Amino acid sequence: MQLSVWKSWFYKKRHSNKANSMYIVEQGPAIPEEIRGVIDRFFLTYNHFKGARSLQTDTFIKEVFYATKQDPKDQRTIEEMEAYIQQKNVHRLRLKSFVVDEYLRIGEKVCMIGVTREFSNNQRNRVLYFLTKEDQSWRFHHIARSHHGTVLDKFEVNEQTGFVVGNEKAALLFLTHSGSADASTYILGDYVHVEGYLEVEPEVSSQLYYRIVRMNRVH
Repeated sequence: MQLSVWKSWFYKKRHSNKANSMYIVEQGPAIPEEIRGVIDRFFLTYNHFKGARSLQTDTFIKEVFYATKQDPKDQRTIEEMEAYIQQKNVHRLRLKSFVVDEYLRIGEKVCMIGVTREFSNNQRNRVLYFLTKEDQSWRFHHIARSHHGTVLDKFEVNEQTGFVVGNEKAALLFLTHSGSADASTYILGDYVHVEGYLEVEPEVSSQLYYRIVRMNRVH
C-alpha cells in the first residue's frame, strides 16, 4: 500500500510511573471524536491486553500473537492467543507514555495513526496503527512496525516482490505487489527504512512475513 502521509494533528498523553495521574497536551485540529475516544480507551488499557479486546479485531490479535510467539505453526484459537498475550504482558515493560504524531484518513472506514511509544525502561519505538470501522465501531486492525536495514535479497513470487531487509545477524521478510512503486524502486544493497504489518490473513503462511506499508531509502 502506497501512502502519501501528512501530519495533520498532534496529540500527546503521558502517564506517570509514580501515580495514576495523567496530563494531556493537545495541539492542532481535533481528530474525529469517535476515533479519539477509541484511541484514548486503547492506550488507557494498554498494559492489560484483554481490557481492550472490544477495540481490537481478530486480525489485530493474530498479528500481536505471531509477532510475540514467532512460530507460524502455532494454530491456537483467538481466545487462546488472547490468553497467551495477556500472560506475556505481565512480564513485559509497562507503557509509560505515547505520542500520536501522524493521522491519515484513508477512506470512510479506514484511518491510520503514527504513535511513538515510551516504555518503563525509557526506550522508545514508533509504530503505525490502522483502525477500521466495523458494525458502527472503530477498532484497531493492523500494527505496522518499523525496521531499518540493508536490502540483502530481492525476489519475485506469485506476482509479489519480496525484500529481505536487515544485516548478517538478523533480517525480516517484507512483501509488496510487483506492480507497486516500491517493487521497482529499491535494489540490492539499498539501506532502507521500511514499515509493515505481519500478514496473517487468510491464514499464517509457513514463513512469517510483513506486508509493506511504506518504504524509504536512507541516505
